[in-house]
Amino acid sequence: MRIINSGIIHDGNTAPIHQRSCARTTIALLHDGSLMATCRLDEKRDTLGGHHGLFVSADLGATWEMRSHSYQRGAFGEIPGEILSFTPVEHEPGVIIGSGLWIDRSRPQLPMTNPQTQGFLSMRIFHTTSTDSGRSWESWREMDTSPHLAASCATQATYLLPDGELAQPYEKWKEYDDPTPGVPGSWFRLSKDGGASWPEFIPVAQHPENELFYWDLRLARHPAGGRWVAMFWTHEPASGRDLDIHISWGEPDARSWTTPVGTGLSGQHCQPIALGGDTLLAVYPHRGERLPGIYASISDDFGKSWDRETDFIVYESPAGREPGGHGPRSQKEKFDDMGAWRFGHPRGVLLPDGTVFVVFYAGDDDIKSAHWARIEI
Repeated sequence: MRIINSGIIHDGNTAPIHQRSCARTTIALLHDGSLMATCRLDEKRDTLGGHHGLFVSADLGATWEMRSHSYQRGAFGEIPGEILSFTPVEHEPGVIIGSGLWIDRSRPQLPMTNPQTQGFLSMRIFHTTSTDSGRSWESWREMDTSPHLAASCATQATYLLPDGELAQPYEKWKEYDDPTPGVPGSWFRLSKDGGASWPEFIPVAQHPENELFYWDLRLARHPAGGRWVAMFWTHEPASGRDLDIHISWGEPDARSWTTPVGTGLSGQHCQPIALGGDTLLAVYPHRGERLPGIYASISDDFGKSWDRETDFIVYESPAGREPGGHGPRSQKEKFDDMGAWRFGHPRGVLLPDGTVFVVFYAGDDDIKSAHWARIEI
């Protein structure tokens, strides 16, 4: 593997103060060949003014246009809030569906995560549609996630299933003041009416004894037949340690999934990218014993094994040791670490010429930018 070229989507160093901290990067390839990237922007990571910025490039990353944003538009009706993530996808030419994650900020004195219970402030998943290439968006449509509380779409867009159903991946946790142990899980919500209602939900991964937490599912589909692969940041709460990234496979209709197993890849949220045939690329942040940065690993059997001799570093962090990168951490420490990380959240798409376009955020303790790299396999 090698990097053909790289650059900046959004530069936090030159941005206004309310857009100098970037996180939760996403990328989508549109039907016309342009690239659409989004990220969460604000002055800092856990602040009340979080909003998304949406950028489009028609020249493979050489230049970017900020096409829309949600700055000072975070209220859900009359309730103050912020946009934690926004992820677009174009299922049919000219119609872009955005999946957003909104968080309630009506109690501005509270941090996003309760220091005592580790529960989250109230969240809502919503959808919206654009027919002018992301310049304007329709009113938000809230997705009913009951009976699952604290549901997060975790920068996942909707998918189309073989029978035309719309599928929204998400994960659940627990509400802010809930003192009981959290029971996280990853799920698919299904809609037969184009997103008007979401009555059916399918489990993707949840440990039966709650001994492992499968966080931040990321998905890809086999180009022949549509079999799913899901990869998870996997945490063992009893030891306070992250395990290796786990992987699961699902049938094309998304209603049947294997039990997650370890990959041997050491990292957190991991994006699988199907490259053709059984070749699968995994892009993930590593904060352990190796050099901190964004790594890429490759599999020739759709994730059953990984050729570690060809591991490739996409981004080498100059910031040094990352908080929480070594040793056990309590649940509170783990959530605190996430807010202090200086790089992460890699996402990627396969381009028509066979190269891979990867985005991620990176910077220092104060300023973080949205980066991209184009990789030849």
